[in-house]
Amino acid sequence: MKVLFVHSSDELYGSDVSLLELVRRLPRRSVEPLVVLPTDMPYKGDLRQALSEAGVPYLRMDIGVLRRVYMNPFGLMKFSYRLVRSTVALRRLIKREGFNLVHSNTGAVWGGGLAARWAGVPHVWHVREIVEKPEALSHLMAWQVVTFSSRIIAISGAVANHITDLNPHGSEKISVIPNAVDTERFSPAVVGSDLRQEWGIAPDEMLVGVVGRVHPWKGQDMLIEAMPLVLKRVDKVRLVIVGDVTPDRVSLRENLKRRAEELGISGRLIWAGYREDIPKVMAALDVLAVPSTSPEPFGRTILEAAACGTPVIATAHGGPLEIVKEGVTGLLVPPKDPAALAVAIIQMAEEPEWRERMGKAGRAEVLENYSVDRYVDRVLAVYEEVL
Repeated sequence: MKVLFVHSSDELYGSDVSLLELVRRLPRRSVEPLVVLPTDMPYKGDLRQALSEAGVPYLRMDIGVLRRVYMNPFGLMKFSYRLVRSTVALRRLIKREGFNLVHSNTGAVWGGGLAARWAGVPHVWHVREIVEKPEALSHLMAWQVVTFSSRIIAISGAVANHITDLNPHGSEKISVIPNAVDTERFSPAVVGSDLRQEWGIAPDEMLVGVVGRVHPWKGQDMLIEAMPLVLKRVDKVRLVIVGDVTPDRVSLRENLKRRAEELGISGRLIWAGYREDIPKVMAALDVLAVPSTSPEPFGRTILEAAACGTPVIATAHGGPLEIVKEGVTGLLVPPKDPAALAVAIIQMAEEPEWRERMGKAGRAEVLENYSVDRYVDRVLAVYEEVL
């Protein structure tokens, strides 16, 4: 079976890692993948490097990826031009190489579905986002996904419900397949002590971290606002922000740094930037925070932390509601509520034995329900159905 994957970025954040975990295992299952990566942004190329190391072929193409930067008349013209050109190129590629199936790996890439329809091959649309605003765009994306797919894979029940709320016709096409994590790479056996030493974290300090793209909806600002409230009650707590902004959002990072200075917590805050050693990061943390202000479609970092035995504090909407077991594997707090987030951090700091039990329970939960082999099996079952 030959499968063409169309993806929306060339980085190694959540959707990129999920794609990598899938395609690197497909050749063992008699599937030949080819990954198409975009060139519309100045990517460093972390995903294509990882694909090369895994022996997975890829090619780069100026595909139409729906981004917020296009949400203006001139931008929509640029997007439409790229979409038309890339659809023609993808259709030509499908026919020339004899692909049996096209797999679009996010809802932001539209050319894969259009080209597959034109070429007469099945199309699986893997939806990894919840787009709520602008409302017209959310309805258009739901229509597009339902209309131009043979089957839809939603990474959580929250994503599936979002699609069917906007377009009920999609309900019969959707399979919910949660993301997975490599439990050998992310494991309690990973040592994070050298990273703590690098960051200057004392053995008796609790390290809270947020890991992922620095973005307005990811809630790094909520964690910064919560820290002064935490420090009034618990002194030995430090915060690390792992990840960085896209090139067009440098001002966001500077604004967050400025706010930390205003609140007097700069000395307790570490800006680690983008890192490739995420298993070591998760092992170094005492608590992972996922303070997203909009619903997380899934929350891959929650699995990565849990697999390492690190408990989680997450906002109670979207995917985390399906992953985190309140008081068992982590804590859930209301969104956009720094005070509630602070209370949860204080609870974690004051009850280290409870924190340890939650970490062990999280590891057990991942082993049982979120293995990569199970994930690959379920995706392949969708392929077999549409073929």
